Amino acid sequence: NPSLVYQTDKKAGMTLTFEGGQGKGLFFQWDGEARFAFSPSGGVFSINVRKILSVPVVLGPGYDPRITGDPFPDNEAVGFRFMGESQLECSEMKQRILKYVRGDLNSELSATRAEIIAAGLPCEEEIS
Repeated sequence: NPSLVYQTDKKAGMTLTFEGGQGKGLFFQWDGEARFAFSPSGGVFSINVRKILSVPVVLGPGYDPRITGDPFPDNEAVGFRFMGESQLECSEMKQRILKYVRGDLNSELSATRAEIIAAGLPCEEEIS
């Protein structure tokens, strides 16, 4: 991108598939934090990523559309809202966010010590 405009692709979703083998994984950012995903068995795994929220931001006094581009390319209304192809999909995303906030997704999103060791990744000794 040899210009002053930072170009990004906006997609509704995508699937990341990783085939790295034992002791290998994939670094990515999720929820504003760095993450490392791996398969304890070393097998192929996939991560499905979807746009689930529209969050408005304030464009400061230094905003210049010649540099950052048009903030409203589709004349889409600005506002906080859940995204999805249907009301059912939006409802499912709301429920998943609530599960995450309550900590109900920890077993799905965080590896156990045993899974880390099974993957052949470095792991500190368990503290008694």
